[in-house]
Amino acid sequence: MLVFSENRTRKGGQDTSNISQVKKKSAKSIRRELESYRDKGIELYLDGIPSTPKKIAKACQIAEDGGYMRDYTEDEEGNIACVSFDFIRNT
Repeated sequence: MLVFSENRTRKGGQDTSNISQVKKKSAKSIRRELESYRDKGIELYLDGIPSTPKKIAKACQIAEDGGYMRDYTEDEEGNIACVSFDFIRNT
């Protein structure tokens, strides 16, 4: 009889994390990071359009057939002025 841990699945005889739980945790950490940028006045963009931490984290979480690439833009003093997320399609 197999017994599974909560929020875990069985793969190759070992418990592994449920992928949706991993993606949710990842989205939360991205969102927190982006909220800290926004709080510092750093502009956030998603595919060239001004966006919010929530929308960017959600887009990264549900991206299919590709993923999002970050691009950091600095000001004259070398500080981060803008963070852009651009969708990159898998080939």
